[in-house]
Amino acid sequence: MFQIKKKVATSNYKLDLPANIKVRTKVFYILLLKPALKEVPLEKKIEIDADKDKYDVKEVIDSRKGKNIFEYLIK
Repeated sequence: MFQIKKKVATSNYKLDLPANIKVRTKVFYILLLKPALKEVPLEKKIEIDADKDKYDVKEVIDSRKGKNIFEYLIK
């Protein structure tokens, strides 16, 4: 669970994420967030396994070019 740092817009919130979490933005749409129970402690440090970003790809089904990135649908 992460703490909300500030409200950015009507339905967008900036989260207080650890530095080792690499995301494009720390701002999230409200429907992607869920309230945490009071008993659940906030995350202070998260260990990320670098090998978790590796997948066994059997086949590339489709691809498309987005804004300066390529996206792939894989099997």
